[in-house]
Amino acid sequence: MAMDGQLDTGIEGEEARALRERVVGLEQALAEHKHELEWLREREARLRRAEDERERLAAVVENSADFIGIASMAGEAQYLNEAGMQLVGLRPDELSRVTIASFFFPEDLRYATEHILPETVKHGRWVGEFTFRHFKTGAPIPVLYNSFVIRDRATGEPTALATVSADLTDRKRAEEERVRLKDEVIQVQAATLRELSTPLLRISDRAVVMPLVGAVDPGRAAAVLERLLQGVSAGEARVVILDITGMSGVDTQVADALVQTARAVRLLGAQMVLTGIRPEVAQVLVALGVDLRGIVTLGSLQSGIAFAMQQPL
Repeated sequence: MAMDGQLDTGIEGEEARALRERVVGLEQALAEHKHELEWLREREARLRRAEDERERLAAVVENSADFIGIASMAGEAQYLNEAGMQLVGLRPDELSRVTIASFFFPEDLRYATEHILPETVKHGRWVGEFTFRHFKTGAPIPVLYNSFVIRDRATGEPTALATVSADLTDRKRAEEERVRLKDEVIQVQAATLRELSTPLLRISDRAVVMPLVGAVDPGRAAAVLERLLQGVSAGEARVVILDITGMSGVDTQVADALVQTARAVRLLGAQMVLTGIRPEVAQVLVALGVDLRGIVTLGSLQSGIAFAMQQPL
């Protein structure tokens, strides 16, 4: 009996050890399975975050107001966002049939292929103003062209060409408008300066006077002639007084301009009166041999006005 009891005890011990080993193995397997489940959950979470990130980036690209496109290294178009489609007049079903070259005008294509593309590949990016072509209307579209290379993360080799380009049409139009307005302001200022430098004053129904101050160059001399003739024609003046008291000097060009002005005034039926001739000016006129016949010359503006008032209507 004792031997039987000892035998039973040994068998039970072996079964217990086997059971314990199975339990330990199951616990280890369970721990490994639990670890694997945690790794799978983390991987799933990372994939979900990556997918969410891709969706957000895709939404940003697709809803961007800028032209965003991707092409193969051979130049075949692969992707163009909605803003890009609208900018150049393309439909989604047409994209597969276009290349990078088709976005440019023929006269710009050489610069794009010989300069922009090599610079983009060599340095990874090219940024500058360029022009796209509208596929339907053929209209030029000024853009800030930002071309860059997409590279393989592992090898660093270029895998695609991409661009994010901003439409400059409104900016260019605004610049042109500013230039136009600036030119208009300059023209108005020039006209105002001409009027100020050649003031025509009406002193009576029959007479006008223009005092000249400062230097008279050919441009100002032409303005004097034009202003006087306009004043005579519009106001039907009988006497035109040109006062040169404040004029800085007289040379051949100025003297010729005075003679031409006098002749033009006479053609309109008015009398030319030249006042304010200083002695040094008179000497210059004599030395130059200026023919002042037909021009009344008086020493002062006051005497010129008195002469005008004495003329019959």
